[in-house]
Amino acid sequence: MKKLLNLLQNKSLIFLCLVWITHCLTAQTVESLYISMPDGLNPVLTKQNRLELLEYYKAKQGDTITNRFGGQTRLLFFDSIQSCLIIQNTQNSRFEMKVFKIDSITPAIGIIRTVCSPICQSVVEFYDTAWNNIPITFTLPKATEWMNTENSQSANLDRKWVEKQLETSFVALSFSRNYLGIIATNNTLEFLSDDDRKQISPLLSDKPILYNFKGKIWIQKP
Repeated sequence: MKKLLNLLQNKSLIFLCLVWITHCLTAQTVESLYISMPDGLNPVLTKQNRLELLEYYKAKQGDTITNRFGGQTRLLFFDSIQSCLIIQNTQNSRFEMKVFKIDSITPAIGIIRTVCSPICQSVVEFYDTAWNNIPITFTLPKATEWMNTENSQSANLDRKWVEKQLETSFVALSFSRNYLGIIATNNTLEFLSDDDRKQISPLLSDKPILYNFKGKIWIQKP
């Protein structure tokens, strides 16, 4: 009888360990992290809202839900393999989450918030799975990084004047859907007057700036 009790106890212990391991593995998915994250990181939706939005989407019953403020929130992109999701929170704001590895073991969560009021601009933050900020370096590019020096010389425009007009930068970010990267788009021209925009627009590249993650730093691709 004692041996039987010991066997049952051992089996129960093994079962609890398996449940705990499964829970830990599950907790690292972009889906479970998005649902369980603190409401303050994305106050437009409650935990229940986030759960319903993903469940409706996976069941092919819709991609839109009424948020806590009575507006419409839409799931634009969800990929469990790439560990990425993109949410159109409101008509003028977007929320993105990407789960990735800092090294071969340590997971990290990247969050991009973009607000268009009316010019789109983003901020990016990084967290561990306990939702503590972690020191991963990403330097938001300035609008002048899109300048083509040769074009500015041929246009016969004073470079210092051009840089002065571009001092206030409006840059939108997005996680790449296909690889571990960040895409930066320059929206600063929308901030300029019509006359300044006509003069400066030919001097700026319209291509996004791409970043790859290496170590704890996001590095601009050449």
